[in-house]
Order: sequence, then C-alpha cells, then structure tokens
Amino acid sequence: MPSTYTWGNRISQTTFTSTYDKRGQIEELVEQAKLANNKLHLFMQGLTQKVNNESGKRITYSRGPLKTRQRIAEKCGITNWDDTTTDITGAGVKTPLEVKDIARATIVFSTIAQMLAFRDFIYTTDEFTALKKPQFDRSPAVKDLWAKNIEDVYKDVKFFLAMDIDFKGRTIPHIVELQLNVSQMSRGKAYGHAFYNLTRLAYIQGEQRFVWDDDDCIIRVGGDIKGKIGDKLRTSITHCRSMAEGDQNVLLACEILSKFLTLKLRLLSTRETQKLDSKTNRMKTVTEHNVFANGTQPLVIRGGQAFALSLKNGRPDTSLQGAQAWAIAYLSSFIWSKFTKFQNLPGVTGLASNIHAKR
Repeated sequence: MPSTYTWGNRISQTTFTSTYDKRGQIEELVEQAKLANNKLHLFMQGLTQKVNNESGKRITYSRGPLKTRQRIAEKCGITNWDDTTTDITGAGVKTPLEVKDIARATIVFSTIAQMLAFRDFIYTTDEFTALKKPQFDRSPAVKDLWAKNIEDVYKDVKFFLAMDIDFKGRTIPHIVELQLNVSQMSRGKAYGHAFYNLTRLAYIQGEQRFVWDDDDCIIRVGGDIKGKIGDKLRTSITHCRSMAEGDQNVLLACEILSKFLTLKLRLLSTRETQKLDSKTNRMKTVTEHNVFANGTQPLVIRGGQAFALSLKNGRPDTSLQGAQAWAIAYLSSFIWSKFTKFQNLPGVTGLASNIHAKR
C-alpha cells in the first residue's frame, strides 16, 4: 500500500506524491480536486435541502472555478514550471499540502442572522467535525471574522471541510473551502480587496507585515502583475470617491493614489489577457480596454514617518515618503467601515440580524 504525505500537526491536503516533489504534488491535487468538487456539490445540495433562509426559500450557492495549476504554483513560489532553480522560498510561500481552496464554494446571505444560523449548522456536519481534532489547534477548521467582533474590516466565515474521495484505490480526504458571506459585505469585498492585495505584499525586514508609517515597510508589486493591480486599484478609488460625502481625508487619499498610478503606470488602449472561463474551466483570450500595462520593473510603495508627521501637524505633504501607504491604509479602513455600518442598519438586514450580531 503506497504511503501518504500530510502535515501531521495541522489541517492539510493528503497526497501520494512525496513532499520533495512540489510539482508532482500540485498535479495530483488538481486531479483530486476534480473529484472533491463533485462531493462538495453534493454536500451543498444536501445542506440547501435541510436549511432554509428566513423567507422559507432554499439557500442557493455558487461553485467557484477550480484553482488552476498555475495559480497553485504561484502560491507555492513556483515562477517557472520547467525550472526549479527559480523557485521562491521563505515567508508567505506555501507548500502544496497547505493549499486548501482548490475546490471551493460560496453562499451569500441577505442578513447576518441567516449567515450565522447557517454557520452554526455547519458546525454539526461530519465534514467539519472530521477536522476538529486537538492536533489541528494550530490551524483551525474555521476562520470566523464575525465572531471576533472586529469593526471596519472585511468579514466573512471560511470553513475547511474534508471531502472523502476514492483516489488511486484508496479513500483519502481532500480539503475544500466553503465561504459564507453577507450581500453588502460581498459588495465591499469587490472594492476593498484592491487595498488588501497591496497590504499582503508588504514586508518589514523580511516579515510579511503592513504598518503604513514604518520607514522599513515596503510594498513591492511584481512587474508582471502591476497593471492588473493598478486596474483594480483605480476602480476602488472611483468607488471611494463616490462614497466620500465630502470627507477630505478620503478625497486626499484618492488623489494621492490616483496621481501615483498616473506617474508610475502606463495606460494602454487595449490589452489581450488570458482568463479562466468559469463555465468551461478553460482559459480564453479576452480583450480589455483602457487598462494599465504590466512590465519588468516592480511597483514600489514605501511606508514612512515623514508623511505621518506632516499629517499630524495638519499640513499633509503628499510628496513625502509614506503618503501612498497611508492612503492605502485609510481607504481600506474607510471602505470596510462603510459596508459594516450599512450591514447593521435596521431595514437593510433586519432587526433579527442586529440582535444576533450583538450577542
């Protein structure tokens, strides 16, 4: 009987391919995920038949496209599939066994109460309890940002679930992800993720951390993705302006980032991009218009005390180091605070959601 490989003390995938062969593990996990995706679909169908929303209608869900080999490889530090010497290691780089969202699904609820009730039901399922073991305390099977009572940030609930699949003559678990979201927070995610994606690229002396007024904080956006990042950032800036309601700090932050994009990125009239077709799960060529160009040189944003001091003195100097980092931090907090407050308005999410959210 062939051996299997896992992270023994944390929730992880299981492979027959050795941990010394990252590329082989990724290939195997992609094949596993195809089987697990079908099991996840059956699991979700079963849930929707057992649990209804407040109006009595069945809860609906969406199946995300399977993560591609390329996307998994990027998470694992593989920049060139055919050249192992270019692999990246260190902070922020995952092993293939740690990639647990190759197959995934999302449910978007209209109220917080609906979402929390559904969350509590999932706690009782076999697929969840299979991962509730003492040795997995370092990597819990659920990430519940609503339970942490955090304000002004994007919040959702992410479950890892174990789907038993028959693979190579044995039954093994494949970990999938189920995300629970609320409609307005889901909208906020579309805008706020542009800022979040930038903060994930921030490092302070080799540690992945974002502190906007730290002189050692550096955000480095790779040249091969800076156009895509710029496009998303421009869209988010537009939405922040539309919600500013005269807030001068919001308008200042928008102006700082808009000027930065204009100075640092080149605008293209058209660009052809390979994108995954969610219906066929295959790559297709899409023509995009009025977009920023990628390149070879990285886009660099630095944190800094200089702008922080000018801001504190009431005379913000946008030419000083730290201005762009402050703008990212400020708009990120602003956009999540808007959607969090909106989510708790009576009549929007209902009285029941407010009571449930305050427990």
